[in-house]
Amino acid sequence: MEKHLLNTIDPVTVGERLVEARRARRLTQQQAAEELGVARTTITAMEKGERRPRATELVKLARLYGRSVGDFVRVEAKSRPNFVVQFRGRRGVEDASASVDIQRFGDFCRWYVELEEQLGAPLPRRYPPVYDIANTPPERAAEEVATSERNRLGLGDGPIGNLWGLLETDVGLRVFAMTMANGRVAGMFLYTEEYGGCIAVNANQPEERRRWSAAHEYGHFLTDRFRPEISILNVHKRNTESERFADAFARHFLMPASGLSRRFEAIRRAKETPITPADVLELSHLYRVSAQAMTLRLEELKLLPTGTWDRLKDLGFKPQKARELMALSAQPEMPRLPLRYEALAAQAYEAGLLSEGQLAERLGTDRVGARERVQAIASESQPDEEGQWRQASLDLTTPLVGVR
Repeated sequence: MEKHLLNTIDPVTVGERLVEARRARRLTQQQAAEELGVARTTITAMEKGERRPRATELVKLARLYGRSVGDFVRVEAKSRPNFVVQFRGRRGVEDASASVDIQRFGDFCRWYVELEEQLGAPLPRRYPPVYDIANTPPERAAEEVATSERNRLGLGDGPIGNLWGLLETDVGLRVFAMTMANGRVAGMFLYTEEYGGCIAVNANQPEERRRWSAAHEYGHFLTDRFRPEISILNVHKRNTESERFADAFARHFLMPASGLSRRFEAIRRAKETPITPADVLELSHLYRVSAQAMTLRLEELKLLPTGTWDRLKDLGFKPQKARELMALSAQPEMPRLPLRYEALAAQAYEAGLLSEGQLAERLGTDRVGARERVQAIASESQPDEEGQWRQASLDLTTPLVGVR
């Protein structure tokens, strides 16, 4: 806190807040000085803004004055984007429950930015320029943009593992999984200069659906950045070029033709019997997409006969039951909140910038759950040389044999 926040906030502002808090407790400068073990002139200098208080001093003064440290170092509230207004006129927001979800989405994004400002830790933005797809058929544009993004991000043509970490760390998007009041909402996207690109997906949906929704909204971000988007399930609205592009982008981005075709042919050559539903399930598990999405993609690539998915449905094929029989492990689910966001909230709480109630609100839990999450983060993370909290991890390139 001392390095990132106290060195950036106006010391005169801090001093004025210290004076107000001391007088509210009817304490003299001498009494405050005795609590800190410093001369009265030091308190005077702090209150005039001539000397910045140290973090330890601020903690002691906050305790003496019955305030939180955050009361002294808070960033003055700015005029934040109103998400409900931003989404006004978009299809699907006429439902009151959708407005509740949009407002909640806006709260998370606002809290994320405020935490970054308090701790001096902005999320790096590694955005590409907006792709120009004007006068290009949606399907062809989607393949071109998906290929370009995969090349830019160094993904090659293989399956994408941690999509959520990729979008946040490698691109700089804020991605949340929210339990939405409107079950018809699949995902939402909004971009502002202040918040950057923000995506929310419906946590009530299966993981494969969440990944598809995130990729879909990412497609909107890449080509139509300044136009908010809300995607509604089971609504036949794919007639717009924008929606056709976003769905096609999700297919090409998550299941690139070259890599998928190569793996399919490898499976076919390795066995003497025809391709089976089990083979398709193995591929869907590898690419972390639904069995339906994989089957339709293979049909599109002419690797399976057209109508294969419809015939499987008519035969009563149950992908989830089949996965259980094949003992395919459950896919790891995306975290409801970005790990970086949670770590910043925990750091702000430990620094006295958030009350316990504010912490619980930002983590979407009760106070007991918030304290437990802070403890878990403290055990899972470690500060780097700049004081930033990052996930502790094992270097998987470390040699395990042949080293003494």
